[in-house]
Amino acid sequence: MNVKHSTLTPLVIGALFAISATAQTLFTTDEIRNDRELWDDPGYYHNNTVREFRDMDRARVPGAEGTGVEGSLELASPYPFTSAWEHYQAWLAEADGGTRHTRTTVPDWSGRYYGGADRLDGGTLPASAVVPMLKPPYDEYFVQDMWGWAEARSWGANAFCFPGGYMTAVLEAQEFITSPDRVWILGAGNNRNYTRWIYTDGSGHVEPDYQFPRWHGESIGFWDGDTLVVHTNQIRGWKGGFSEFTDNLETVERYRRVGDTIEGEITQYDDTMYVTPIYSKLSFERDTDPHPALRPLYNTCTDTNGPSNKVYLDERGLLNERLPGDPGYFDSRDRTPWRTWYQISEERYRLHRQAIRDNRN
Repeated sequence: MNVKHSTLTPLVIGALFAISATAQTLFTTDEIRNDRELWDDPGYYHNNTVREFRDMDRARVPGAEGTGVEGSLELASPYPFTSAWEHYQAWLAEADGGTRHTRTTVPDWSGRYYGGADRLDGGTLPASAVVPMLKPPYDEYFVQDMWGWAEARSWGANAFCFPGGYMTAVLEAQEFITSPDRVWILGAGNNRNYTRWIYTDGSGHVEPDYQFPRWHGESIGFWDGDTLVVHTNQIRGWKGGFSEFTDNLETVERYRRVGDTIEGEITQYDDTMYVTPIYSKLSFERDTDPHPALRPLYNTCTDTNGPSNKVYLDERGLLNERLPGDPGYFDSRDRTPWRTWYQISEERYRLHRQAIRDNRN
């Protein structure tokens, strides 16, 4: 190919090099599992970040060159701890057991905030940087997730009226309500709500016999002066952050208000999935616009998506429900429904492409 240098910017030249250096890409492959040696190559993803992939089904052009920068962030935790509980206990000891606040001394974090994380979903890194942080088979699940987004075969809990899960509750925090014995973190989306209770009264987690995976986990914490430290366990494995996480996930968070910003961080421990603990900064800016229309509301998924697709009116006009084996049945007990849907999606997409090839012949 003859190219005049005067017509190409350095970014375009870099993009062409990245694409040409990788013969196969996520946008041209017929089967990601045959490309394992390319999964950690930025060129395989056209340098797109995880967020850029997730925007492809509505905004970005599939196959477009992304803005991911290798080495721009470090995903591994900077701390020496091997478990969330060890991490939490170490910080509790440093705080001499924590600060016991009263109603007059507890930090005031009132207001409505918006923000998120700098690397909870990979941040400015190309998607390739996430793969080495994941153990098999979760590295495959991650690439499958990106492949689905690249071809607009996306799966989101939102579309099926499922909760957003723990990671979404962390990212979409809007209010931090403080009191001497607990803190509430609240958030609201266009069709769902998030509530986290963080007990700072020293009561600890519930006894083992009463522990089970919960959508937002169970959180306890302590104050170190004006800094809130949180340990969360019993998190229900779901989809969020990079791609998904298991019931073994535990996290340690730290928050502190600085002016109109709540600065924080989260360290994720899940040795079933992660090669090493994962770290991200958090930042939430106080919204100074007092307009009443911006107030959070209680929403349900059925407000926008309608009732469950398992429930319908049958030919007799009676309320009925699809059962296993019926067309359109969706098993709400499926703990990883995105995998189920991606497998169905891949097979239907394969048959669709085969039909196109057959028609050409």
